[in-house]
Amino acid sequence: MRQAGEAGRAGDPDPACCHRACSRSSSMTAQTQPIQLIALNNLVASPRNVRKQDRKADIDALAASIAAHGLLQNLCVVPTEGDKFEVDAGGRRLAALKQLAKQKVICKDHPIPCHVVTVEQGIEVSLAENIQRVAMDAMDEVDAYAALVAEGATADDVARRFGVTRRHVDQRLALAGLSPKIKTAWKRGDVSLEAARAFCLVESHAQQEAVFKSLGRPVTHAGSVRARLMEGRMRASDRLAAFVGLEAYECAGGVVVRDLFDAEAVYVENPALMAELAEQKLAGERDSWIAQGWGWVETSLGQGRTDSGFAVMRLQPEWREYTDEEEAELTRLRDELDALDAALDEDSIEDDPRWDARDTLAAAIETLRQSARVWNMDLIAHAGVVIAINHDGEAYATRGVVRQSDEKTIKDIRKRLERAETGDDAVVDDEAVASPEPETACGLPKSVIRDLSLARTRAIRLLLARDRETALAVTVAAMIMRTVFRHELSGIGVSASAAHVDDLEALVETRNAILAHVPDDEDEVLDWCLMQPPETLLSVLSVIVADAVDLMHEKGAPSDLRRQSLADRLSEILDLDMREFWVADASYWTRLPKADLLAALSGAPGFIDQTERSQQVAIKAYAKLNKDELAAKVGEALAGTGYLPDLLVTPVRAGRFELTWSGVAVAAE
Repeated sequence: MRQAGEAGRAGDPDPACCHRACSRSSSMTAQTQPIQLIALNNLVASPRNVRKQDRKADIDALAASIAAHGLLQNLCVVPTEGDKFEVDAGGRRLAALKQLAKQKVICKDHPIPCHVVTVEQGIEVSLAENIQRVAMDAMDEVDAYAALVAEGATADDVARRFGVTRRHVDQRLALAGLSPKIKTAWKRGDVSLEAARAFCLVESHAQQEAVFKSLGRPVTHAGSVRARLMEGRMRASDRLAAFVGLEAYECAGGVVVRDLFDAEAVYVENPALMAELAEQKLAGERDSWIAQGWGWVETSLGQGRTDSGFAVMRLQPEWREYTDEEEAELTRLRDELDALDAALDEDSIEDDPRWDARDTLAAAIETLRQSARVWNMDLIAHAGVVIAINHDGEAYATRGVVRQSDEKTIKDIRKRLERAETGDDAVVDDEAVASPEPETACGLPKSVIRDLSLARTRAIRLLLARDRETALAVTVAAMIMRTVFRHELSGIGVSASAAHVDDLEALVETRNAILAHVPDDEDEVLDWCLMQPPETLLSVLSVIVADAVDLMHEKGAPSDLRRQSLADRLSEILDLDMREFWVADASYWTRLPKADLLAALSGAPGFIDQTERSQQVAIKAYAKLNKDELAAKVGEALAGTGYLPDLLVTPVRAGRFELTWSGVAVAAE
């Protein structure tokens, strides 16, 4: 062993064996006592080191830093048996050095500057080193990276020298490129780190500052920042974007905005281009449907919602008889499925591969069944197909759609087909012969059918009232038909009309996630609802009911007062705190009359502490300001206080505590 004073430049490695990155080790110590150079292969981890857990990524980064900058801090060691030393303080540095030795960046016996202490001192030093450590401030790291790049280093250089990813460096450089106003607000605590990251979505300082100005202080909700910055853009999770694909959109010249800090926050800059590409892709399927005999094909970007030009009538395929081969195959598949179900009932587990086999069998049976559905070629020549995009971004077709202008033609064709089938050329229209009691297809008079159906309705209503789950399923089905397919479920008077409200992003995402499971074919909605557990139906019902809520009003009419009363009641039940969703900003204050501005100002925390006389004097002084100046002053006085106008205040429910300014004062005492 050599003392540091004996080696001209302590820690100078043998250039034939060691990386020059560790050659400056003599300058990497701050100990007041002499430093002893100890061979790396004589250093072992100490069981007394208080730090027990280290991530491999952290060790990799530290090794890269030591390779680039040298060992900047000595190790604290305790002598043990033979010539070994246990490292009580510096375990991460030891692991990084050994990793460099394993990678042959330095020698296995490379001399490491160490401070030798007793066992008692070692435990204390280890504890002090880890407890007293203060993580580097995020802004300091951002400024440091920016300074390195300003001096000529590339982002790849910085990432390599500090053992971090290129993405990590890009994120810090993006924060460094924020508007000076936002960086200043970040430093003084008016903008959280998460919100500052959200501002990095755009490079334009003007756009950043415009959004920053529109938000209340402090700015802490990153989602609000992203929503303001990305107004008019489309999320990459939108069904149109999923259908077209970001790659195709970018090939067409579209721009994609990606959040460096959130991999799921991806936005389409040009929604109109995305819609155009979706329309073109859907149009590519027209020819195949026309070739099948359909009279027309339309595309819809509105999830296949039928327009006013379509009739209520919808063509349906007919079932043909199975061939002998199909019947035999269907029997074989069903027998195999029954046997598999019996086996699964006895000893199945959650991830049993036989479940996949069952799905394959069920799909084969359904494919065979559907092959027996045939369309009448005479009828479909006057009907069409609407191709749309579902919630998952997949194209689907609604067949058998009839235009109102073709409805009579189709009825005439059906009558002609009936005559051809019965061989009765004397069949005439119902309207051609007057009848005091017209008969229906089942041969009964209408009045009889009406009485029978009434009796059946009464029975169904009674049984339905006793069956909660079925009633819930029928309710959800009726509401889906009304809000999603835009027409009623015949015979069910339950309805809900979707209000046109620009919803919060969280509600849009929740709605899309829940309604994604609703079948695209409206004929399957009721069956689907009947098969769902109550939890699923309640989830769908909750979203649809939420869609029907519209409590917006602007006057004092009785109906408006009722809406406000209902809003108060719902807010009370839901424990709504509007401070989480709304902040008074300049656009709010500048629209208030001066009297309301002064009233709001009188409730500011700074005014409450003043005497009544002082408050009156201050209010008179503020009243002399013009409206814009007064609005700015009020905004400053109430910034960050959680101010809410009376219209947004949730009434205090009986039994709940209400926090008031006087209560705060008492609590402080």
